[in-house]
Amino acid sequence: MGMIAEYLMVDEETLNSLMDLNNEDLTNKLFEIEESGKFECMDIDKVWDALHCFLTGVSASEPIEGDKLSEAIVGIHNFNIDDDDADFITCTENEELTEIITAIEKIEFDKLASNFDPKMLKKNKVYPKGIEQDSKEQLIGEFKQTLTEILEFYKKAVTKKHHVIVSIL
Repeated sequence: MGMIAEYLMVDEETLNSLMDLNNEDLTNKLFEIEESGKFECMDIDKVWDALHCFLTGVSASEPIEGDKLSEAIVGIHNFNIDDDDADFITCTENEELTEIITAIEKIEFDKLASNFDPKMLKKNKVYPKGIEQDSKEQLIGEFKQTLTEILEFYKKAVTKKHHVIVSIL
């Protein structure tokens, strides 16, 4: 199957209920919440790492603390930070989303696209292996569409006063 990035809006009460769960319980609870349909969610499939590299120059395996574009893809606050074997699950609180939205809106996409070389994905060992073999045009199109979807998702979360949980499982 492979690792897919999913974004889930949650309210304050739901976020608080997740804070102290161990890794397995947290993962199970997130699946349960998604299945319930109570909150909006979206996935960006396997493009998360390549998009992170396109925006920041490095793989998402090395999130850049304080970099709003990095945080747009991988979130801000890690759950189970003390568990090295934990799944990658983070939260971005509602009040933190506005800065991320602003950073996305300021992207000079055409400039990034013209400077993009798919070989950088291989050099940075981006997941999934071999994604750099897709055509530059195909990758750029996918990046643009995904970034637009993330932006709209974050704007909707701000409007609803929801937080966003990012899981890469």
